[in-house]
Amino acid sequence: MNQPKWLYVLLLSSALAACGGSSSPENGSSSSSSSSSNPASSSSASASSEPASTVFVCPESGLYFCDDFSDGTADQWVLQSSPDNPEGEPNGTFDVVEDGDNHVLRFTAASQGGELAFIDVNALEIPSEDYYVEARIRPRENSTTGNKFLYLVARYHSEGNWYAAGLNVQNNTDSTKVEIAKSVDGTIDRPVQVGREIVQGPRDTLEGGQWYTVRFELIGDTLTVYFNGENVGSHTDTDYTGIGDIGLFTANKSFEIDDVVIGDPANKPVQLTIDPASNEWIAEAQTDDYVIDVTAVQSNGDPDTFSVESSNTAVVGVDVQGNQVHLSPLAEGEATVTFTSGSDATLVRTIEATITPAFVQPTAVYDLAERVVPAVGATDILRDTRIKLTFDDVPTLGAAGSARIYRASDDAVIDNISVLGEQDSLQSADRARTLNTEQIWVEGNSVVIAPHYGVLEPGETYYVAIADGVIDGTLNGAEFEGLGKDAAWTFSTTADAPSGNELTVAESGEADFRTVQGALSYAMLELGKDDAVTVNVMNGTYREPLYLRNKNNLTLRGESRENTRIEYRNNEQLNGGTSGRPLFLVESADMLVLEHLTIENTTLIGDGGQAETIYFNSSHRLVAKDAAFLSEQDTLLLKGYSWFYESLVAGNVDYIWGYVEAALFENSEIRTVGRSDGGSGGYILQARTPDSVKGFVFLNSELTRGEGPTGANVADNTFALARSGGSQDYFDNVVFINTRMDDHIRSSAWHTDPTPNPATATATNGWREYNSMDINGDPLDTSGWVSYSLTEEEYEAEFSTREKIFSTFNNGEGWSPLP
Repeated sequence: MNQPKWLYVLLLSSALAACGGSSSPENGSSSSSSSSSNPASSSSASASSEPASTVFVCPESGLYFCDDFSDGTADQWVLQSSPDNPEGEPNGTFDVVEDGDNHVLRFTAASQGGELAFIDVNALEIPSEDYYVEARIRPRENSTTGNKFLYLVARYHSEGNWYAAGLNVQNNTDSTKVEIAKSVDGTIDRPVQVGREIVQGPRDTLEGGQWYTVRFELIGDTLTVYFNGENVGSHTDTDYTGIGDIGLFTANKSFEIDDVVIGDPANKPVQLTIDPASNEWIAEAQTDDYVIDVTAVQSNGDPDTFSVESSNTAVVGVDVQGNQVHLSPLAEGEATVTFTSGSDATLVRTIEATITPAFVQPTAVYDLAERVVPAVGATDILRDTRIKLTFDDVPTLGAAGSARIYRASDDAVIDNISVLGEQDSLQSADRARTLNTEQIWVEGNSVVIAPHYGVLEPGETYYVAIADGVIDGTLNGAEFEGLGKDAAWTFSTTADAPSGNELTVAESGEADFRTVQGALSYAMLELGKDDAVTVNVMNGTYREPLYLRNKNNLTLRGESRENTRIEYRNNEQLNGGTSGRPLFLVESADMLVLEHLTIENTTLIGDGGQAETIYFNSSHRLVAKDAAFLSEQDTLLLKGYSWFYESLVAGNVDYIWGYVEAALFENSEIRTVGRSDGGSGGYILQARTPDSVKGFVFLNSELTRGEGPTGANVADNTFALARSGGSQDYFDNVVFINTRMDDHIRSSAWHTDPTPNPATATATNGWREYNSMDINGDPLDTSGWVSYSLTEEEYEAEFSTREKIFSTFNNGEGWSPLP
């Protein structure tokens, strides 16, 4: 590797953008995926001159409108959001604040978003309906759990009727998007949704966060959105013409905005994007380089120059190789790596690098007898074993560092397991599920280390090493200073492979696997797709995420519901998106049976939001018998056909939801639990079903309440049976049959904002009930409910048995599962 230099400049072109052609600049950092710049234009690197100011100043001419808020006011705006607004109108607060050497407009969200502000028409001089509106936006965290749109609005015709483009900000950057939106009478459609990493700064401060440049271009009937200068998508629509009003919409995020400009769409933005797009990088010193592809483009479309600077070259070295930048983790510490556009010195991208200490083999030795699993010198160890070291008292984990597994025969590093920034991949036959994970954790007086899946080979001898500083604790009265080869913690894996269709998982003793995923992976990789297989899971707590794909006829059978527990903390913040955040992701599987076990996503709602126990992403069948599913928000996400029999589902916000044909909860308990975030209300269901299907059906079941994970209780009259997703693209098909309901259910039963589809339920669509009772079995007065009450004939014909509820399975073949 070349010796790092303080600064590199890659010369791709000598031309600079024309005065009117640059985008409004960025102060701070942002990131976006991109393709490479033209490698044929590159030449050798050289040092740059001092950077120009990064504070944008509105030019005297060349734009239709510009506001950099440098006068400390928002006088060019009509601010509609106010804490004094009546209920239902946006009630957040605007103010102009100093941000270093700059001034920005800040919006602090309250409980209601909407159409927040418009540019004063007296400040606009736009010659035609073809223009672009652009701004720098820095999103902030706030308590919103619903939609998190943050849009620039254009061609506004009237309330609820406009075009927009901007950011969809989520708690996890894997789910964030850049979007084009269209609102018709307040219903928002998003025809362009492109994934891009968007981070949020902490709330109640101007520190942290990232600036993103969003440009919304309107030329005739073509709408285009740019993100950090990159054209990420277009859409054609003819409904809204004319200049219209221009403003801001959010539902419902806090943010800062600056450098709002409107101009001629013939002038394109300058682009500077990096891939990978993450603005954070954590690495161990003296490990592999982090390689980044850079795209730098001038406003005329020609390749641009860019420079790269490390704020601490002793920590992170920089080496430019063509269109790639290699970052070398040299030594422990922190550094900011800054990429700067050659055309526009205010256009920058930054990466915050945290480099943990280089691994050094400790020399300390200990008496490890009865302290470690596997035991010193143990043989025939299963390949998916967990490594455990037990201390005198409860240990704590350090802020950084790693444990390693070495092959004893040649001292090769087989696995490097870090305290921070870990990922693991769960492999199916044709796809891997890769997750941000926790591979080292404290469990009582022990530290557990989970090797990455599949790294241990059969019939090999390994030894364990743990860097000093990874664990703070005492071992046999002595301070733990790490351990290495001298500690002689060796073990050998079994050379025997599992076989057959009856598998056992156990934490200790005779078994085929130590992890549930080990058994699932064996079933996916070694058995036929339709071969029946039973995985018997012995009592114990199995802390792991799960993945099953393209494997039918699998039964996961616990030893007992109370004592066979699969648990893990996974959520929208850790692994965003419906496929990222569930504990158990199931794809394209039929006849998955879960029985006599508990699956719990241990996420607290305020710490991660949406956190499914299982996402059954299949059009086929799922069976749960004598099973428990525990979380807070979005406990179950279902598709296809599912039968929950004598089971427990617990949560507090939309905790049963999805796109089912028929999901039957029979003789089961649906338990609403107290919210760990202090909230006092919520909803059981959100259905998004096709037209005229059975949907979510509750037959002879109970709606109960209980303590949440932090001991919070559920008050009377605080929870709705369901709320709608508010779309005409799917139906709110939910049916309660012979259901007992405790007093936490609202007297009105249903939450009607947004309006369900259909707004007026019928015997075949929408919210329905039959013979609803209080928890003691006495009839409830449902006359004030918006739901449809089935007649006895309708109940008998369609919902009285599971055979009738599942009659449409497999194009009318039907399905009649047995207890």
